[in-house]
Amino acid sequence: QALSSVYAADDLATVLFYVQTAALLEIVHAALGLVRSPVFVTTLQVGSRIAALFAITHSPESQVQFGAGMMILSWALVEVPRYLFYVFAIISGDATKKTPFPLFWLRYSLFAVLYPTGITGELTVFLAAAKDSVFLNTYGEQYAQAMYYFIMSFPVIYAPGALPMIMNMAGNRRSAFKKRFAKPPPPPRGIVFPVTGTKGSEEVRSSTPTAKEIVAAAVEVANPNKAEKCRNERNWRFGYLKHLLGLVEEQCKSAQTALDVANAGMDKAYDTFQFIYPDGKAVSLREAMSKPAAAKFHTGYVKGEAAKPDKVLQIPYKGKTLSGEALKAQVRKWVEYGTIEPSAGDAIIQCADSPNYLDLSD
Repeated sequence: QALSSVYAADDLATVLFYVQTAALLEIVHAALGLVRSPVFVTTLQVGSRIAALFAITHSPESQVQFGAGMMILSWALVEVPRYLFYVFAIISGDATKKTPFPLFWLRYSLFAVLYPTGITGELTVFLAAAKDSVFLNTYGEQYAQAMYYFIMSFPVIYAPGALPMIMNMAGNRRSAFKKRFAKPPPPPRGIVFPVTGTKGSEEVRSSTPTAKEIVAAAVEVANPNKAEKCRNERNWRFGYLKHLLGLVEEQCKSAQTALDVANAGMDKAYDTFQFIYPDGKAVSLREAMSKPAAAKFHTGYVKGEAAKPDKVLQIPYKGKTLSGEALKAQVRKWVEYGTIEPSAGDAIIQCADSPNYLDLSD
């Protein structure tokens, strides 16, 4: 009785209509890449709610059965914590680790109960609307049959579609909890990429701006125009190749140009990359290499006591151990097939014919 009267609450129908219709923006955001949500799953989830909203808005019979209240309460209990979670994520700058844990837990746990109840409620709304003459005649009696097949298509879609939605959320939950309680990475040590920005309070060391600057500095000594185009490249991940080709083109003009370009690139790399000492002090790689090492290195000597193996080249292959003529025959097949280069095949055969090559002792 209580669930059947939920839709009749004051102003609830109007608020429900506008709030759920606004959820269409989630599909737009996913399609534009503004959020990392998968477009298909988001469309399935939001689209099903819009269909249920359409059904309950135009079907008086679906409004007064228990599933309507179950659906509405499930939506509210899922969405209110979810959007509150998003608010704290924006404020804190880190949705994974800096949002309040109770809210984090609700965001990634409520679905286990509320998705099944919400889906059940939506199904009852669809089925009730399919039997409601008011709904079926929304656009006239001539379209009643089309409306019936339209609304009954959703229960058919739900059969294969509900489980992937729930499994997607289960996967998101595992991933989010794993990141939340992951051990922080060790502090950087030794040679590292330079700091290129910050994410919240954490330093970001991206390879993209570093590589772009090194390539630009290298080609600049031969062709400043190419260097400018390199620095202005917006899609470095997929556009770097043409800049590397341009660099090689300049190097091919003369031996001196090749050396000048290479030296300029190395100089930029030495000045750009950092070396971090155990105490956390960061200096350029050039500065670190110019100072004597604090640690001393020593040469050790390890002498084995086992008997020397037979001086026969053996290669395990498909459960067998090939050697001698069998090995050389297989190597020739690899060369013929193009599996290995001819020079590699010649080297293997030479080792097979020269047992002394296998003796690495002094």
